[in-house]
Amino acid sequence: MLDQFNQISIRGRYIYCYVCLRNVIASKHFDNIPDFLDIILKLFTLSSELDVWQDSADEVLPSVILDSKNEISRFKVIPHEQILALKVYYLQNELVANMIEHLIWLGMSNLYGGFNSAFTLDYVKDVIDLMHSNKVELPNFLIVNSCSVNELGGWGNRVELDSFLVNNS
Repeated sequence: MLDQFNQISIRGRYIYCYVCLRNVIASKHFDNIPDFLDIILKLFTLSSELDVWQDSADEVLPSVILDSKNEISRFKVIPHEQILALKVYYLQNELVANMIEHLIWLGMSNLYGGFNSAFTLDYVKDVIDLMHSNKVELPNFLIVNSCSVNELGGWGNRVELDSFLVNNS
């Protein structure tokens, strides 16, 4: 299945993995993603300023939030009360936290170099492996079939992520 993603843009891969995350939440009856986090996650597919997106994404990474060495004063973009809420959310939803970690790294992994398909494929594989190991059905690959690697130098066109969720999650 992973070979199919060779022709899918980075944004398309991100969308697919986001839909995987939604499927995990629905099938395992986990608490929904906090709204402020969901907004950050969805901005990746729409933003023309991914360096600005990364500023927020860096601070909501589960590995950063859950690292006991990180003082609350370390966080500059996300308000402290949201950081505390995320810590509770991630601790209560470990699988979701793992999925979000891979999703954000998928988005950040190719930001500052030329397009390299392999950088993001590893994260797609990790997400698919998490889906399989937790016995959660994968979304239909066809939902991202329109996200061609030939768009915007491999990044794919900016799109509204919600438009991929209708009837697909």
